[in-house]
Amino acid sequence: MKNIFIFLFAIAILAACENSDNKSAGAALQAFDACSCATVKDQNSEDFKKCKGLRDADTQFESSYQKCLLAQASGSDTNKVKLVSPSNIKRAEIGGYNFQPATAKIKWRGQKITGKKHEGSIALKSGYIQIEGENIKGGEIILDMTTIANTDLEGESKMKLETHLKSDDFFAVDKHKEAKFVIKSATPKNTVLYDVVGDLTIKGITKEVSTSIVVTPNGTVGVNMGGSIIFDRALFDVRYGSDKFFENLGNDLIKNEIVISFDIKALK
Repeated sequence: MKNIFIFLFAIAILAACENSDNKSAGAALQAFDACSCATVKDQNSEDFKKCKGLRDADTQFESSYQKCLLAQASGSDTNKVKLVSPSNIKRAEIGGYNFQPATAKIKWRGQKITGKKHEGSIALKSGYIQIEGENIKGGEIILDMTTIANTDLEGESKMKLETHLKSDDFFAVDKHKEAKFVIKSATPKNTVLYDVVGDLTIKGITKEVSTSIVVTPNGTVGVNMGGSIIFDRALFDVRYGSDKFFENLGNDLIKNEIVISFDIKALK
């Protein structure tokens, strides 16, 4: 298999999107090496906090951690993953940028305990990002939840799942037509990668979440923004098939972690 060449800034998108089915709330880690830490997705767990400390304190550990994330996401051997530093990539120009809904790609993914996955799309309604100096000073993504669609099924099965997702069992879109993510703070990791803290609102419930996003220049008047948000649906009263609300679900249990990934273009 060929080596995988990828800019370090792109790893946040791929890894967060593809690894939601790894360890989130299982048994505690026995070893705190980079690849073990890469399986931890529960940002409130003690394991995640300890791994985050190791990553922040040791750049070599952080590099190994990112390689493990990418290897897990792509199904490749960690030794065959090569990271390319983004040091030569320019930072986005200072200014405010409005997102372009027509070209935005917003995807979601969920998974049952059996490993069966479903994925789909959601339309971007509006949003913006504000760049000041070397940091992000604000921004928001507003999603039109009435457009939530499935992309891995066809015909009646597809229609049935989409109807169910829009119902009160899941996102109750008749009552809550929008979902929103508002950036509260950002910490630059390099010229294009930022650790972000923001408020996620779903079904009228707002919770703070952390993630990483990438912002790169696109011509002279635009930027591209990409990333993924992994959230616990139970915190937003999305109850169907959740072991936090129901017992003895067996193979009908649906994991609480949902991934929303985004690839958005914006213009000044």
